[in-house]
Amino acid sequence: MNVYEVSLEHRFPTSPERVYNLIVDMEEHRRILPRQFESLDVLEGGKGAGTVFRLTINVMGSRTSLVMTLSEPEPGRIVQEQDEKAGVTTIWKLIPEPGDRCLLRLTSQFPNKPGFSGWMERIATSSMIRSIYKRELKNMEEYLTTGTVTKK
Repeated sequence: MNVYEVSLEHRFPTSPERVYNLIVDMEEHRRILPRQFESLDVLEGGKGAGTVFRLTINVMGSRTSLVMTLSEPEPGRIVQEQDEKAGVTTIWKLIPEPGDRCLLRLTSQFPNKPGFSGWMERIATSSMIRSIYKRELKNMEEYLTTGTVTKK
């Protein structure tokens, strides 16, 4: 399948284990989602590989639901969320750094539609997704350092 990617990186002043646990634990993860994520409903599991959850996203009045299955290709280092039907995959890759810190690379892959309308969608989607992910990563850092998120 032909896809395009949106990717961001963020350095966290905390251990990779803490960041990883926030990603794979849906009870914790839903606390850091930006306002565009209307809901995160756990359908199976709830923590780690095998968890299935429904994300409902509302961007500029356009509502989309994805049913994501979580896998851990490299436990403690890489988490993958995938909706096979929609062709959407999100990969969270943690890279340990000195001083009990880590770099997180967040990458989402989306189906690449053909033609001019596909090109326009890629441009608009990439910008919006990047903005949403920046907020999510800031929320993650705030939650990991203070235990709460004040702005979404």
